[in-house]
Amino acid sequence: MARRVRLAIAHLFGITGVLAPLAATAGAIPYAIQRAESGFSVGIGYLNQDYTETAGGVVLDQETGNVPLISLTASSLSGNPQGGTYWRVEGRYAHGDTNYNGHYLNGAPAQTTTANTIIDINGRVGFGYGFYRRMALIPYFSIGIHRWQRNVGNGQGAGGIEDYTNGNLGGGLLWEMAVAPRVVLAIHAMGGFTFGAQITNTDPVFIDSSTNTLYYARETVALGDRAYESGGVRATYLINRVWRTFVSVDVIHFGYGASASTPVFTSNGAGQNGYYEPNSRTTQVLVLAGAGARF
Repeated sequence: MARRVRLAIAHLFGITGVLAPLAATAGAIPYAIQRAESGFSVGIGYLNQDYTETAGGVVLDQETGNVPLISLTASSLSGNPQGGTYWRVEGRYAHGDTNYNGHYLNGAPAQTTTANTIIDINGRVGFGYGFYRRMALIPYFSIGIHRWQRNVGNGQGAGGIEDYTNGNLGGGLLWEMAVAPRVVLAIHAMGGFTFGAQITNTDPVFIDSSTNTLYYARETVALGDRAYESGGVRATYLINRVWRTFVSVDVIHFGYGASASTPVFTSNGAGQNGYYEPNSRTTQVLVLAGAGARF
């Protein structure tokens, strides 16, 4: 973990180092960009979830589909003569169904619906540099937490509930340009890694054939940390000095490494299964439209 933190910091300072020659000639952040990046905003849209589990190069199961999404953001970009401090905090909540294609834990093939609740909280801190009276470059440090509750089969059959959690850490760069007096275009890219990844399962693990009773067990296992990457584009229209509207598209990609195999006992001690969580990868596409106001 400590090594990965050092790599994330090195990545951020690497970006800053590349920008150092430009920073020497940088000036104040253009006022239109300050307005686009400062205040509160609310966005609504959808999250496209593409999740795949693999073992030995073989696809075990997949989750795909669009989930309704809401986003709440607070941010600030100051306008000092030599640049401006930048921070941003965003919370996202998505809830809805996706399509599942794979197998239940008892080995039976399954094509069903999965109920999803996805929660993300992300923060950025950085410093912006203004250029050519219309542009700004903002290197930033990013940290976030992610939670995905997955209910395969919506509680029907032998699906069970899986609760994934992880943090993410990295560095990125935000480029912005006032393409018109009231229109600001922003593009960002960030690279880092996940940390503290784990999954808590409440799954069917044993069937008592004499009574046809399905027993459940709850188990938390650690997952391997993997790369975390995101990028996106946003267009903001400044209605007046206070209000604005925006549309945005973001892509997030990350993965989990397989867990160690652990024994799972049922609550009545009647059975035991070896359990492990396989390798997985997730790609999310977030599409939002919304409005905001300055502080």
